[in-house]
Amino acid sequence: MEEWLKQDFNQEPSQDFGVALGRLKRQLNHRYIGILIDNFEPLLEQKGCLISLHRNYLELLRILADANVQSVTLITSRDRLCEPDLNIAHYRLPQLSIEAWQVFLENQVTLDISTLTQIHWSYGGNAKAMRIVCGLIKEDYGGKMTAYWQENQQNLLVTTALKNLVISQIERLKILDPLAYRLLIRLSCYRYQDIPNVPVKGIFCLLWDVSDEQHFSVIRSLRNRSLIEFEEGKYWLHPLIQSEGIFRLRQSKYWKKANRQAALFWTNSVETIETIQDAIQGLEAYYHYLEIEEFDQAARVILQSRNNQWGQFLPLGSTFYRLGLLQPILITINQVIPHIKSEHNLSELYNILGDLSWITGEIHQAFTYQEKTIYLATQALQKLPDSSVDHQKLYYLKMLNIDALLSMGLYKIDLWELEEAALLFEQVIKEADQTKHHAWSQKASLCLGLVKSYLGEVEPAQILADEAYDFIGEQVPGRLAYFLQILGQTYVNLGKVERGHQILSEALEYAQKNHYIQVEAKTLKGLAEIAHLQNCFEVALEQHLQGICLLEEIGATCDLAEAYWQLSLTYQAMNNPGKSKHNYQLAVQYFTQMQAPKQVEKLSSFLRNSRGKMNK
Repeated sequence: MEEWLKQDFNQEPSQDFGVALGRLKRQLNHRYIGILIDNFEPLLEQKGCLISLHRNYLELLRILADANVQSVTLITSRDRLCEPDLNIAHYRLPQLSIEAWQVFLENQVTLDISTLTQIHWSYGGNAKAMRIVCGLIKEDYGGKMTAYWQENQQNLLVTTALKNLVISQIERLKILDPLAYRLLIRLSCYRYQDIPNVPVKGIFCLLWDVSDEQHFSVIRSLRNRSLIEFEEGKYWLHPLIQSEGIFRLRQSKYWKKANRQAALFWTNSVETIETIQDAIQGLEAYYHYLEIEEFDQAARVILQSRNNQWGQFLPLGSTFYRLGLLQPILITINQVIPHIKSEHNLSELYNILGDLSWITGEIHQAFTYQEKTIYLATQALQKLPDSSVDHQKLYYLKMLNIDALLSMGLYKIDLWELEEAALLFEQVIKEADQTKHHAWSQKASLCLGLVKSYLGEVEPAQILADEAYDFIGEQVPGRLAYFLQILGQTYVNLGKVERGHQILSEALEYAQKNHYIQVEAKTLKGLAEIAHLQNCFEVALEQHLQGICLLEEIGATCDLAEAYWQLSLTYQAMNNPGKSKHNYQLAVQYFTQMQAPKQVEKLSSFLRNSRGKMNK
């Protein structure tokens, strides 16, 4: 303050602090001055008040905050100033936008927009990080941004300057507020990826050793120090803070418990699966158990059944692929399955993995998985004690056996091994009819009707289809959406186009409303076949292309093969041999990739017959 008076205002300083303050105020009352006080946090104690050694600052700040002075004072601090007697406005600096980063960097380094986007996200748009990273790219990587990121994307605290900046803040917190420090490192167990932030209940669950009355004050301590990001009741850590936090958490005694608590929070946060977001949130618990190598618990996350938007009570893994999220659940099951010892858990995982492999075109691998399901479920059944039978477990293990057989029948249809498919469906009917698993008997009867319609056995196919039509109308709408489109296809095959169209339209409406992508795509294919039969080729073409786009989106190779074949037939009917041939070749390529020789032969035979008719 003496320097301000002497150098900036040409006033004689005073050894008396009060006199000096008075002189400063008189100058500020009639002069427009901007004052910057930088890095104020070292002067603050735990609760954001000035430490006793520097209480004189309080008098200075009162003068600077007086309503009569003409000056504007800016104070920068990583800790929030919380002196109750001061009339100050708090302004939390937002992160810099990617556009701001681009302007700053574009004349200094070789920009790559994709890489810049990743770096900006990883450092949370932080201005200090931007300057440090820019210097590092220029000095150590010849200005090449991509080279820097390829080498350092797994190590955000790559420079001593960045690391020291983060460590100094966390160490200061550790000294001033141990409870807030513990919470900070525990919060680093959350991933902040698929679910980018956490509600306050997700923070409360990590405060297991803090009384309920203190919860908000501990969170406020982190907020006041800008060590936790927050918006509209959601919280997350800056990637730099999380990077150091998770390193410390791993070294602490809280590592496993923090992950268990977080996993339990995510599990309990989702009661029913209504949206893709619900499914993704439910899966978050898996990653916490995986981190601490509690693999059976990770498996149970995938296998936990919930009610979903289709009126079904299904394991999370099954709901995932119905929502079109094939790859994420494939990856998670394949990660955990080598570590699982429980026959029950393994049989369930292989059952889901079988259907996933089928949809993605690994159809022979799908058979292997379902055979493992049957073997493991049978082994588990044999080990159940006679004296105290767990009836729910008994029901579920028997259901896995029957469900695996039903799935294998569906796989056989896609291989065009129709007689074998019929035998499998008949076996399901025999084992499930009039038992607690009667619903599987009804599904198998419906599928058997489709097979017989393909085999030209019109009368039995018609009987089975009509029986299915009666029982499926009594079900919760959407619960049997997949089988509804099978029934629609059966009626189309039988020449009952009007009823087929009605059923497929119902299936399409439900699938679109409830994000059942595979059913939506297969139903569009069925409706396109009807449009083709009615010579509405433009409509057929549009529906085929829509369905193919959806199947490509989810990677449903098995259904794509048939979709391209039907599209080829439509182009042939439109007298477009070039596009017909192209899509025919794609269909053959996919069927060959699936190792489905009977499908390839079906296509080749049709092509030969078509050419023979044209030559006559």
